[in-house]
Amino acid sequence: MAENFDPVLGGQQPAGSDPVMGGLVGIEQALGSPNPKVRIQAIKGALRYGSRGAELVIQALRNDPNWEVQFAAWETLLESKDPQQVQVAKSHRLPLREVGDVRARYKAGERDFRWADLGGADLIEANLIGANLSWADLRGADLSRADLSGANLSKTDLRRADLSQANLSGANLSQANLSRAYLSGANLSKTDLSRADLSWANLSEANLSRANLSKTDLRRADLSQANLSGADLSQANLSGADLSRANLSRANLSGANLSWADLSQANLSEANLSEADLSGANLIWANLSGADLIEVNLSKTDLRRAKLIQANLSGADLSQASLSEANLIGADLSRANLSGANLSWADLSRANLSGANLSWADLIRANLSEANLSGADLSRADLRGAKLGGTNLKGANLWGAKLSPGWDQFADLKGAILPDGAIHP
Repeated sequence: MAENFDPVLGGQQPAGSDPVMGGLVGIEQALGSPNPKVRIQAIKGALRYGSRGAELVIQALRNDPNWEVQFAAWETLLESKDPQQVQVAKSHRLPLREVGDVRARYKAGERDFRWADLGGADLIEANLIGANLSWADLRGADLSRADLSGANLSKTDLRRADLSQANLSGANLSQANLSRAYLSGANLSKTDLSRADLSWANLSEANLSRANLSKTDLRRADLSQANLSGADLSQANLSGADLSRANLSRANLSGANLSWADLSQANLSEANLSEADLSGANLIWANLSGADLIEVNLSKTDLRRAKLIQANLSGADLSQASLSEANLIGADLSRANLSGANLSWADLSRANLSGANLSWADLIRANLSEANLSGADLSRADLRGAKLGGTNLKGANLWGAKLSPGWDQFADLKGAILPDGAIHP
């Protein structure tokens, strides 16, 4: 069986080869040895000798011709307690290394393929469960149907790689570069993709349930019909992304950028969208029942026929949004900005619109029965044919509003400003 790659080599040493026993002079002499094992042992003990020892380790990191020695130096600095030494390690990118036949080495028991040069590799259906491929170059590699569950792919370069139908469940892909990668039908459940670059990637029909996509770049990504239920997409950039028919139920999208995204027919029930930007997004037929949309930017958003039953939209910006035929039964729209919005034929029964701005809004044939519009601004709104049975319009501003005859028979208008400017007693 092939021996596992171990940058910190163990085993027996040649007699008298312990560089630490010779002090700083011994370290310096050992670092000039032609034997990489001796140089690695010297590196491991060099930091005991202060700034000069650290200087020798940094020199080995930058200049030693052997990759294993460079790695030992990098790891030694990274694990030191000196912040400056740690920073040197973090800012230094180790060169890629040739690893040969990955399948054979994995089968022989090897799991460490960090910094491996695997660009364009054929790894179709490869078994790489739990492998460490962090910092590896897998650009353009074919990993379709490969099993990478539990693998470490953090900071790995996977640009334009084919990962279609691959199993990446529980894998670590944090800060990985997956720009324009093909992940259609892949299993990414419970995967860590935080801060990864997935711009323009194809994730259609992928399983991303409970995945961590916090602060991930998903601009223009194809997530159509993907399963993102319970996923963490907080502060993610999804501008222009295709999320049509995607399942985002109970997902965390707080602070996410969804401007101009396609969310038509998407399931966003009970999702957290607080402080998200949905300006210009397409939400036709989307399900947002019970969603948290507090202070969300939905200006000019297309929400026609969307389902927003009991959604929390308090303080949201819905100016010039299209909500015709939307279902907003029992929704909280208190203090929301709906100026110029199209709410024709929308169902707002039992909704809370207290203090909302509905100036110039189109509410033709909207159902506002038993809705709370106390203190709302309805100036110049079009309410012709709207249902106002049991509607609370106390203190509302209806100046210049268009209303059908008999509109005031069943509404509570105490203190409201009427269409002609008069104040109702």
